[in-house]
Amino acid sequence: MPSNSKTHLNRAFDHLDEVIYIMGEVIKGRNAEEIRKHLVEDDPFGSDSLDYRQTIANWLIGDYVKGFSPEALDVFARLMTSDRIETRTKRELLFWKNCERDSLVRAITLEQIYPAYHRAEAFLMREDVVGFIVKKIGFTEYMSNKRITNYLSITSKLGIAESNGKNIDLRYFRPKRESVTAVLYFLFNSKLSPSAILRADDFKYLLLDERDLLSYLADLDTSGLIEFAMAGNVVRLEPKIAFEVLPDALAG
Repeated sequence: MPSNSKTHLNRAFDHLDEVIYIMGEVIKGRNAEEIRKHLVEDDPFGSDSLDYRQTIANWLIGDYVKGFSPEALDVFARLMTSDRIETRTKRELLFWKNCERDSLVRAITLEQIYPAYHRAEAFLMREDVVGFIVKKIGFTEYMSNKRITNYLSITSKLGIAESNGKNIDLRYFRPKRESVTAVLYFLFNSKLSPSAILRADDFKYLLLDERDLLSYLADLDTSGLIEFAMAGNVVRLEPKIAFEVLPDALAG
């Protein structure tokens, strides 16, 4: 799915409540500019700094409102504001979108966390990840270390990785079935082919390798949420419910 080349990890934080609030504004019918103006001028998040309000508004509106097609935004907003969708699922969907939209979050996840996790490593050396960012992005060590701290403020809430002195500890992580289903349906909505969906990095953002993903897909097929079958290189992968009813289907 589309991404941009910017990173917001210099200011990133656990922003679930803020995104839920913004999605509530989407449900009310406000457009991106109206929501941005509301965040900056009315200050619903309680920040005294105008510059900070503008920065946060541009980040959150850019990634979580403008980052979706109108149809997909409606579904995402209903998922995020539903009282019947678990908080854990919402956090996982935020992280998926964060990886899609933020080049540095994506790079750390795909090139550092994901391979280490599937090598069954217990931790990464923080200095190695700092070095990775310095080399890949060109940030100073200080700037890279700050961005790692902000990255881990998000992943620690997910139970993926957390800071432990000089180490970054990796935790056993399995995304919720509801999260995988939602990501899959957003990919269906993007009109990707079945083979392209299976190859999509979107599932790696949730640390799923091919074997993990196939297991989830088989379970979703059994549950009647999708049609899935493979025979050699031939893949059948289709939705069984309408995209617009996904929030209700996942809420049970």
